Amino acid sequence: MNNLKTITTLSMMLASAIVLNVIEMSINVIPVPGAKIGFANLVTVIVLYIYGFKKAFLVTILRVLIVALLYRSFTITFWMGLGGAILSIITMGILKQWFKLHPITVSVFGAILHTIGQVLVGMYLLSTELLILYLPIMLLISVPAGVFIGIISNRFFTIFKNRPHPKGY
Repeated sequence: MNNLKTITTLSMMLASAIVLNVIEMSINVIPVPGAKIGFANLVTVIVLYIYGFKKAFLVTILRVLIVALLYRSFTITFWMGLGGAILSIITMGILKQWFKLHPITVSVFGAILHTIGQVLVGMYLLSTELLILYLPIMLLISVPAGVFIGIISNRFFTIFKNRPHPKGY
């Protein structure tokens, strides 16, 4: 029964991440091409701290794939997003597990590495090093976005700390 509860909860978390991703794609919060706050990463941080790296990795990759399927968009931006997501979740998993860092710090590093991953994949796929010039602008956006998502996730943990969950926080 516990396994069913975990699968159900993770499915709802995945659905929430997809909805947040789709909403963010339809509104332009930041007036810089390709820049987003990354509201779906809120779910990633929460799943990482409650359920661990493997489940957070799975939810993150499934979110990226399902959103691409919804938009029928397996273009360069999909591959850039996937590359950023993979680098981000691996980094966040290492920082959380090995260094026991605070969710805000983990979120900031996740945002930074997501941006770096996107730019690296973009440089590779477009065969141009000029995309590196976009990195400083994107990093200036990534850091406050990571702080913002980290603060929200930390608030989530504070509000729900007395509620039972698998590994606790």
